[in-house]
Parts: sequence; structure tokens; C-alpha cells
Amino acid sequence: MKICRYFILLFLLPVAVQANDFPTLERVDYVLTCMKKHGGQTVDNLYACSCEIDAIAQKISFDSYVESSTYASYKRMPGERGGLFRDNERGEKLADDLEVVKKDAEKRCFIGARHNKAK
Repeated sequence: MKICRYFILLFLLPVAVQANDFPTLERVDYVLTCMKKHGGQTVDNLYACSCEIDAIAQKISFDSYVESSTYASYKRMPGERGGLFRDNERGEKLADDLEVVKKDAEKRCFIGARHNKAK
């Protein structure tokens, strides 16, 4: 019986560690930015935006998220400095992959559904 418990814990531990891969500060920043983008601080936006970052955290690691979002943000930088981010195949793939994960998370969490309905 004890051996069975240890095997269950052994399989659940990596899932628990992976679920908490994103630091709290990053999650809060993401939720506040998302809420601002979708009409302000409402309970509906709070639930939807926190659901979105949780869904993103389930799909990719925090390190991948940081790298992907960096490429996505800086590829709009003008001039030579932005060329490193615009003309980088790996960066383009990372940014595209992050966009797919975000779109999936928006669908799962109904981001902006109530806000858009009110308009």
C-alpha cells in the first residue's frame, strides 16, 4: 500500500512543479495587463484573464514564455536593433507558437466575451 502511494506521488510531483513554473509576479502582471486590454478591472475579466495565464502555463514553460514574448515584443522595434528580432527564424517560430497558445487560452477562457457582448 505504501509503495502505491509513493508511485502516485512520484507521478504527481512533476505535474505540481510544472503548474507553478510561472512566478506569482508574472501571473499578476499578465492578469492586470489582460484586464486593462479587455475593458478594465471587473470580476469577469479577473476570472477570464487568470484562466488565460493558467492555460498558457499549462502549455509552455516559463522560460519558453519569456523567450517567446521577448521576440514577439521586440520584433516591432525599428532600425538595426530590431533586425535581430525580425530576421530570426527561431524567434519567429517562438512568437508564432506563443500566439497559438494565447489564442487557444482565449477560446478556453472566454476572454472578452462579456465585454464584447456589452458593446
